[in-house]
Amino acid sequence: MTSPSRETAKTSISSDIQHVTVLAFERMLGSSAANPMEMLEAARARLKVNRGHNTDFKIDVAAPELTSLSLLGGFQIRPHCQLSAIESTDLIVVPALWRNPASTIRAHKDTTIPWLREQYLAGASVMAVGTGVSLVAEAGILNGKAATTHWHYLAQFARAYPLVNLQSKHLLTQAGRIYCAASVSSAADMMIHWLGLVFGKTLSLQVEQQFSPEVRTTFETKVFHSEMGSQHPDEAVAGIQSWLQHNLSESLNVEALAQQVNLSPRQLSRRFKSVCGRTMGEYQQQLRCLEAKDLLKNTDMVIADIAMAMGYVDLSYFGRIFQRYCGQSPKAYRNKVRHKLFMG
Repeated sequence: MTSPSRETAKTSISSDIQHVTVLAFERMLGSSAANPMEMLEAARARLKVNRGHNTDFKIDVAAPELTSLSLLGGFQIRPHCQLSAIESTDLIVVPALWRNPASTIRAHKDTTIPWLREQYLAGASVMAVGTGVSLVAEAGILNGKAATTHWHYLAQFARAYPLVNLQSKHLLTQAGRIYCAASVSSAADMMIHWLGLVFGKTLSLQVEQQFSPEVRTTFETKVFHSEMGSQHPDEAVAGIQSWLQHNLSESLNVEALAQQVNLSPRQLSRRFKSVCGRTMGEYQQQLRCLEAKDLLKNTDMVIADIAMAMGYVDLSYFGRIFQRYCGQSPKAYRNKVRHKLFMG
């Protein structure tokens, strides 16, 4: 087994992805494995079209034995390979399990769980969905790290793994190379985020648009990210975020906002970017685009009025901002989501 020191040596994922392993279990939720695989295949197809350098990554469904497994609903799946045949991998997808995961944990205590730990310590990223997070916790690699799980299992998880920093109010968490999604639907958001980290924002937006863009909100707006510099929110930054969320149409006045939290404009700007990973202006633009997407989908407001409501006097400038953050024009987005809403 690789020394635990490797874990601290590699805290970020590589852009050179060669192999993805999707774990398979009896009575798992097939969609929690199929959806990530489909998104990965879509990303690979896009990379091939764009002649990306890392288009040949392999996706394997793996289990301790090459025997057919029964999924929830009676479907059958046969793993591509045995876990023992995989010497190294870049991403491990741990699917959600149906009901109490205790029996699956017992069945995999001497096989999948130690393999998962070894691969993580060797540098693999781990993405776990729902109750599948319990297998990651059993591997001991979540101790002291943020995690979430299915709402029905939160209390039991907290009792079983007291060393895990459970975030019960968050659907998504990221702790270094470990990504947790509370449900199958939130796992789609997590995969889009991961694709963006590895292959870039343009490709992740393309995949997002292919997989029901109208039901998603951005990863950044609802994730608990333990790499923000502190396990506790920065109160000053949180106050500014709240103000921005409730004053979407207001102009950004950094000096006035800095006075609200007793900081200099430079201090506030530096702390905000450190915590949020983007400037206040970029954060505001993203919030405005999220609200604009909702209005485009759910109202008959003309696009010019939506632009004004979001604080944009210049309609063409609003269009350019929306294109930058959403990957398409406001009109194209409305046509797409309306088509899906009424024709799908």
